[in-house]
Amino acid sequence: MQAVLDKAIEAYRRQYFLQKANDAYAALRKNAEAWQEEVKEREAWDITLGDGLRRDD
Repeated sequence: MQAVLDKAIEAYRRQYFLQKANDAYAALRKNAEAWQEEVKEREAWDITLGDGLRRDD
């Protein structure tokens, strides 16, 4: 019984987290100026993907 409750609580926690993240992004997109800042920040970080460094596998 405890294992079932643990799984249910964890599933709820994940669902709640993702819903809050989705809500936050939806609110951000409604603010055009804030959304543009977000897009610019992502573009700035995108250049780090091409830094030529190898992955440590």
